[in-house]
Amino acid sequence: MLLGNETWERRLRKVVQAINNTPRRIIANGPSHAVELDEVNVKHVTYKSPVGLHEARLPPGVKVRYLLFPGEDEGGNRRRATDPIWSMEIYDIDRTVVIPRQPVLYYLTETPGQRQAPRRNFVREELQVIPEDT
Repeated sequence: MLLGNETWERRLRKVVQAINNTPRRIIANGPSHAVELDEVNVKHVTYKSPVGLHEARLPPGVKVRYLLFPGEDEGGNRRRATDPIWSMEIYDIDRTVVIPRQPVLYYLTETPGQRQAPRRNFVREELQVIPEDT
């Protein structure tokens, strides 16, 4: 059964309203209430794995690829099924930043002859370790 434009629009408004009014894990009152405020008190996030000083870090000299944002490599803001998920270039870890009770942040550097490394940080889950024999 096909819905008319008015029915679709009416139902879509209800869905969007329900999404905006539903309390979130971090924002207690929901996004629609938080938008009206100057400041939002965010709940403390607890991690299920060790973070900070207790988190296992990637060893120095390891080669990695990073997880691309949707459309990052293709120049748009949408991801298509044929777009790569991981960067095509392989990078070295330049440095790590460890802050208590926060995930370890990794910064990348390019190897000679490759394009410039991204100027943002990554957490462990956003990096793919490349074996040395690759």
